[in-house]
Amino acid sequence: MKSFRNSAFARFFTKFPKLITANLLFSVPLAVFTVIAVLIGWATGFNNIIIWCLGIIPVFPLYSGLVMVVRKYAVEKKDVPVFDTFKNAVKENWKAFLLHGFFVNMLIVCTVFALLYYYSLAKTDMTFGGVLTLYIVFTVLLLMMLHYVPIMSVTYDLKIKDIYKNSFLLVFGKIVRNIIALISVAIPAFAVFVGVMFTEGIWFYVTGILAILILPMLYSYISISIVAKGLQDTVGSFTVDPKKPQPVVIEEYEKEVANKSESDYVFINGKMVKRDK
Repeated sequence: MKSFRNSAFARFFTKFPKLITANLLFSVPLAVFTVIAVLIGWATGFNNIIIWCLGIIPVFPLYSGLVMVVRKYAVEKKDVPVFDTFKNAVKENWKAFLLHGFFVNMLIVCTVFALLYYYSLAKTDMTFGGVLTLYIVFTVLLLMMLHYVPIMSVTYDLKIKDIYKNSFLLVFGKIVRNIIALISVAIPAFAVFVGVMFTEGIWFYVTGILAILILPMLYSYISISIVAKGLQDTVGSFTVDPKKPQPVVIEEYEKEVANKSESDYVFINGKMVKRDK
């Protein structure tokens, strides 16, 4: 019974208020910047998905804070202060997540345009139906890759190219978990999509508000909880083993400490740092 109370599933409900707080720190600015981007589109006449998604880029560094809070609560089972954890994660990872924001932006824009383009061509030529299918498969693989990019960024000290390379390799290395994670996050996302598309009046706004309040956190919590074990088995643990002696870190000697470790990775200031060889 005790193990169940400490499971990721149970902690989602017992720590729900704190998770919602972390979610709002990301989703409210995202909503504000998205509205600004949409208004800019209307005002300039460039009313399309390219302009609408621009708000993702400046806000995405805040997503690192949400990912770190979710990691602490869902995987490490630690009750950490939400605001401080969120703030420190953003401070340490904002550059990487700004680049991730560009990637997510381009993925959304290119996918929407490509699906609409090839779908229209497939109506007249079945050859483009095959191209459309291939593009959908490729998009699904990229979506699976995005299960790993944020959590790897806040956890391991890796270069951007290594984060994307390893994330893409993990798509195939942990394919079963990735499919489960994709289906699990697709269900609430589809429910929100249906709610937004087929509701009117007050219920339209209620659905939109609920999506802002819950969906980013729900997506992060589900995906991180599912892929965390495979990621740790492949790259390295999220937590420090208390039975093993840990290095005393002084900022000037971080790399020196890392190089003296017997393992490929050591924990330094909350991150797994790869030692030089």
